Amino acid sequence: MVTDLLVVDSEADFYRGHLSPLFPDVNFLLAPDGDAAAEYLPAAEILFSIARWLTPERLAACEKLKWIQCNITGTDHLTDVLKARPDILLTNGRGIHGPQMSEITVLHMMAMYRQVGRLARNQRDHVWERFLPRVLDNRVAVILGVGAIAGHLAGVLKAFGMTVHGISGSPRDVPNFDRIYGRDELLQAAGEADFFIVLVPFTPENDKIVNADVFEAMKPTAMLVNVARGGVVDEAALIDALDSGRISGAGLDVFETAPLPDNSPLWDMENVFITPFTGGRSDQYEQNLLTIQEPNLRAYLAGERDKMINIVSGG
Repeated sequence: MVTDLLVVDSEADFYRGHLSPLFPDVNFLLAPDGDAAAEYLPAAEILFSIARWLTPERLAACEKLKWIQCNITGTDHLTDVLKARPDILLTNGRGIHGPQMSEITVLHMMAMYRQVGRLARNQRDHVWERFLPRVLDNRVAVILGVGAIAGHLAGVLKAFGMTVHGISGSPRDVPNFDRIYGRDELLQAAGEADFFIVLVPFTPENDKIVNADVFEAMKPTAMLVNVARGGVVDEAALIDALDSGRISGAGLDVFETAPLPDNSPLWDMENVFITPFTGGRSDQYEQNLLTIQEPNLRAYLAGERDKMINIVSGG
């Protein structure tokens, strides 16, 4: 029996090229985006996609859909859409983002401590200026959110000689963390940080969880790094904290509105380092994602859903 699997992704050909020889009974339907996918929706039993394009109207056309493999970790964009179809199994891409997310976090930390913006301007202007750099060694990093990415990042930061604390709704011993604070100790933990790193998903509970109270608790020398979701940080409060010197800087890969509006004060702040929502991206991303797609597809087709990984909901 042939199973129709719809891949909606700019790299759809790559996934089919690897998976098709392994699964001869799967009919791969390919589309680069949601508009192009419309004609395939009624036939698809399986969907591989980030699926930001999946509206309630498009979902209604998915009469045979039983499983969505979301190609990223965050699935908050699908929560409301799938309320009408709790029967659909949802899995995600958790576990493949550690290296790239750790690297971009360290990039932001180093950019601020080593004043990369200043160095780049000096190179452009042929200015030979030697100034005293700051180092990560012996600093304290506090990570809000103790998941798979944070676990990888903690090991990286320990290699730099840092003390690493975490904040979690489920305090427990976690490798490479020197201490885990509970959510009720958020402000205490923030006060310990030289770098306060945000790594929680956007949920109603986490909406603007990093707010004026958190910035007030931080040391004036401390810096914020947000590589999670824009909505978990109160951007207006952050701008006030940066303007007033309440904190010394911020490294931001995510924002409340993306792209970051041209009139945002963040663009022109000397103590802010900006990247355009690239933290989770990697030139090895598709290859890494196959390590989730392939075993999950094999288990699904064998009727062994108990062996599938990264189940979020449904089914």
